[in-house]
Amino acid sequence: MKEIVHITEAFGGGVLSMLTQLSNRAAAAGVGVTILHSIRQETPDNFSRLFHPAVKLAYVSMFREVSLKNDWASLWDLVRKLRECDPSVVHLHSSKAGVLGRAAARIAAPNARVFYSPHGLAFLRRDVSPAKQFAYLSFERIAARMGGTIVACSNSELSEIETKMRTRETRMIENGVNVPEIPPRIEKSSGELLIGMSGRASYQKNHEAFVKLATDLHGPAVRFLWIGGNLDELPGGQTARNAVSCSGWVTRERALELTAELDVYVQTSRWEGMPIALIEAQVAGIPAVVTDVVGNRDVVQHGVTGFVASNMAEMGKYIAMLRDDPALRARMGAAARNSASKRFSMDAIFRQWLSVYQFASDKPAREPLGANEAASYETSSDSQF
Repeated sequence: MKEIVHITEAFGGGVLSMLTQLSNRAAAAGVGVTILHSIRQETPDNFSRLFHPAVKLAYVSMFREVSLKNDWASLWDLVRKLRECDPSVVHLHSSKAGVLGRAAARIAAPNARVFYSPHGLAFLRRDVSPAKQFAYLSFERIAARMGGTIVACSNSELSEIETKMRTRETRMIENGVNVPEIPPRIEKSSGELLIGMSGRASYQKNHEAFVKLATDLHGPAVRFLWIGGNLDELPGGQTARNAVSCSGWVTRERALELTAELDVYVQTSRWEGMPIALIEAQVAGIPAVVTDVVGNRDVVQHGVTGFVASNMAEMGKYIAMLRDDPALRARMGAAARNSASKRFSMDAIFRQWLSVYQFASDKPAREPLGANEAASYETSSDSQF
């Protein structure tokens, strides 16, 4: 294997976490690694320090929104950089890179094997109209015709891909975390119970639902913490401020420290890929109450390591059960740590990826893509991708 090139526009959050794990371990194993990335608002300022010194980082201007002019420029920038890298493996992360990267690889690296990790399927978004959801699905179907293997991060995501995207090659490798760096849940001597969630304020994460749950369930000995949230992002005014504490933006290390202080973890997402923060909470030994969506339902074993709820009323019921039953919290937390530490260990996950990369690099090449075919996916609309 000469070189692995990772490409992503979504350079932050869970995508960045997975990229650091995959690229650092590959570089430490002596594999050449280059990351072609854009910058998002959530990209940390010190992102270069997260990577192994041997990992090469190169900026490519890509935009989340679909735009004929911008995407055409991004495509040819990717083509130029891929020709310089001459990779044997190209690994694409999230939707925009999944489309542009497959086209660029067909033009510039026809001998490379291509993998695409959606990290959350765009057509599952609930913040757009059904027409836009169908448009995103159509983009995915067109891009799938350019070849490559789509790698789901959960069984639920794999099912969505296989039933809706008309793909040729698919497989599933779950997300992973570096288990030793995750502090275990802190046992408290006081009687206070701390319930929390982690993430930015967004329609996807549904922080409004978390605030509503906190407003209904907080009490003198029960406190709710939003890790990553700010007070000015809380809906509900003073009532919400009385119910929820906010950490503000914190580093990942600090977020892990705050997560370890929780007694119950809550994930109110409207859609997901496979959330890293939830995996980290389970590895820490924290029982979780989550919405029944792709990714969430794959991480939490209902009734064993937490609860998967079909609506907000069920979430409230399950949180109250854990709040009122210390033995249940302890039992589910121990089960979560035991199961998640093995299942989501990045040691095992990376071995799966390395095996796939090495196997793929020995396969024959495919036909290169012409410029006209590369342009066929484009649209002049300015809809969100």
